[in-house]
Amino acid sequence: MKTDLQARGFTLTPALRSAVEREVSDYAAQFSPSPRSLQVRLFDVNGRRGGLDKGCLAYAQMAGGRSVVVATDIDSDLYRSIPAAFAKLARATRSAIGRRRSLRRTALPGAPEPLLITA
Repeated sequence: MKTDLQARGFTLTPALRSAVEREVSDYAAQFSPSPRSLQVRLFDVNGRRGGLDKGCLAYAQMAGGRSVVVATDIDSDLYRSIPAAFAKLARATRSAIGRRRSLRRTALPGAPEPLLITA
């Protein structure tokens, strides 16, 4: 899986890179064949003013190129925001994979069109 990591508005420290890489490896192990690429953006909205403004945005391009899964989390601590964003990304990826599987099961080639009944 191809991964792109960027920090917006501050310098990416080795500790932050390590925290993101740990989450990326857990995510990749959980969804091995499905995500094709992953982009991670770390950002600080208010700069040095502090507050609930540090965030992580994770963007996964699924295999086949049709589905994109995006998750974000904002917190006062970036080290809490990173795992929270990846937890949301994992839930959204499971949901996207489930939808794709159910669509494949219902759309069998040669099957008659479903009947639409309106009241």
